[in-house]
Amino acid sequence: MRTVLALALCVSIIAEASPAFAQSGETAAMITEIKPGRGRVEVQPTGSGDWKPARPLLALRAGDAVRASEDATAAVLLTGGRGTVRVDRAGSPFTVPGAQSGEGKAQKARDLLQASLGYLAGGTRESSQAVLATRGMGQPPVVLAPRNSPVLPGPLVFEWLGTRFSRYTVRILGPDKALVLGPREVTGSRWDLSGDAAAFRPGVRYTLQVQAGGQPTQEAWFELVDPGLARAISADLAALEQGLGPGTPATSLAVVRAGYLSSEGLIHDARLVLTAALARDPDEPTLHLLLGDLQARTGLANLAAQSYEEADFLMKK
Repeated sequence: MRTVLALALCVSIIAEASPAFAQSGETAAMITEIKPGRGRVEVQPTGSGDWKPARPLLALRAGDAVRASEDATAAVLLTGGRGTVRVDRAGSPFTVPGAQSGEGKAQKARDLLQASLGYLAGGTRESSQAVLATRGMGQPPVVLAPRNSPVLPGPLVFEWLGTRFSRYTVRILGPDKALVLGPREVTGSRWDLSGDAAAFRPGVRYTLQVQAGGQPTQEAWFELVDPGLARAISADLAALEQGLGPGTPATSLAVVRAGYLSSEGLIHDARLVLTAALARDPDEPTLHLLLGDLQARTGLANLAAQSYEEADFLMKK
C-alpha cells in the first residue's frame, strides 16, 4: 500500500525482486543488533573466503556467514517470518538460510518486512565527521519534536533543545498564522499537550513557535495524519510484527518499526520508537545510527553527528 508498495518495487537497492528469497542477490536477512563487547562480529559473503567487519543494518544474502568472537553478539533478522537468530561465539559461524515466499496475509507481512529492510539498508548516512557546534548560553532553542513531520493521532508532547530551569514562550499557529494555542510560559524543554490534542484537526498544518528572552523565535510544523490512514498504518505495523516471526528481540522490533514509519514519512513517530528503545538499550549502535539518520533528515546536523559518533564509539568498544 502507498509508499510501502513503491518501496517494494525499489528493493533492488539491495536485492533483485524475486518470489524466492534464496536466489542470488536477494536479501535473506539483516543485522539489526550488534554488541561487540571485547570481541568482534564479522561477515563472510557467500562465495568469498574473506571475513569482513559487520556493521549495523547490513543486508545479508542466503549463504552469507556471520561469526562472533569473545563476548560479542549480533541479532540477525531473517526474512520470510523466520524470526531472529542470536549469533555468539558458541553458535559461530551462522550461515544465512534461504526461504520461499508464501501467500495471502503471510505474504503481505513478508512484503512489508522486505520493504522495510530495503528502506533501512538503502538509507543515506551523513558523515559522522561533521563539525559539532558547542551549545552555550544565549543560543536560541531548537525544536526537536515534532519537527516538520506528519504525526499519528495520540498524546502530543513538544520538545526543544533548552535548559531545565529556563523559561520559554510557546505558541501554536494554524493556517495563515492564526493563533490556536498560547502564548504560554513553559519552564524546561517540554510542553505536554496531551489534554489539548482535540484542538488540532487532521490534514491541517500547524506551526510550533518557541522563544526565549530576546533570542530569535524558532519554529517547526506538524500535521495530524487522517484517521483512516492512521488505521491503515496501524494494521501494517501489526502485519509487519507478524512477519518478523516469534521471539523477535525488542530492539530488533523497534528497528524495523522505525524503518517502516520513516518510509511512510512519519519521522516524529519513528523518533518516538527509537528514543523509547534507547531508554531500554542505550548501548545498541544500530539505534543511535537510525536516530542520527532521522536527525539529519530534519536538519539537525549537529545532533546527527553526535548520534553517529556514539554509534561509531559503541562499535569500537
